[in-house]
Amino acid sequence: MKLFSWFRKPDADWREGHLFRVRTEGRGRDVVFVHGLAASAECWDGALERLGSGVRVHLVQIRGFSGLAPPAGRRRGDFLRPLAAELASYIRERTAGDAAIVGHSMGGLAAMMTAIVEPDAVKQVLVADTPAFFSSLISPFLTPATALGLADVARRRFMAADADMYAEGLRRTCERLVTAPEMRERVAGWSLASDRMMVADVMAEVMVTDLRTDLASMRASLDVVYAHDGRAPVPRAVLDQTYLSSYARHPNCRRLRIDDARHYLMLDQPQQFYGAVGDWLTR
Repeated sequence: MKLFSWFRKPDADWREGHLFRVRTEGRGRDVVFVHGLAASAECWDGALERLGSGVRVHLVQIRGFSGLAPPAGRRRGDFLRPLAAELASYIRERTAGDAAIVGHSMGGLAAMMTAIVEPDAVKQVLVADTPAFFSSLISPFLTPATALGLADVARRRFMAADADMYAEGLRRTCERLVTAPEMRERVAGWSLASDRMMVADVMAEVMVTDLRTDLASMRASLDVVYAHDGRAPVPRAVLDQTYLSSYARHPNCRRLRIDDARHYLMLDQPQQFYGAVGDWLTR
């Protein structure tokens, strides 16, 4: 029995689901792209052209972000796993069954969850710039339990800011997320067009989600690509160790650091990033 109903809109090549909509391009191997928190499927612009022929890309736009209304019935602290379940349903119904899935930031967590709940349909996972436990970037000593208080404080502060403070805070944050000024404005626009309450709730959920133990049972192959900015205070060696320990339980994980890039590494270093994606697809 199908869990979700997918239909084509008459005015665009989008397929509509409860938690997201999907646009497909190209023909060939199915590759599903999942964006991050308060972001847009536009972050993958040019993916098909850079990957070349033989690929069919599925560009997921999550509801509640970048101008789409949030999904009905959403519950605080319970979004990522329903998102993974719906991604799994989409992959079963709309791909050839050996899909590859790319997830950026929050989307990386959703991609790994999808591979865990749908091991027969997802063959490969590529995670872009997020550890399996995001809060390990804050401190290697945090656990989901100890991160809970930090997550709640972050969510409350996010909601408490007035409109001007909120917009200014997002723009300052975007300076740390992407290098080129024109790209910062684009990323900030996606965030400003996102539902603030949903962003706050999912941000807090991301902070307490820990998939490190689950990686041991993941059958899909896993590549992790992460960015290092030479102007950031975190040394390369520390960042490398964070990602090494975060993904240590996966049996065949490959890790690749891309230098001179910030969080939106596909925008800062598109040639290197999509080169890594193309190499990953040949595994």
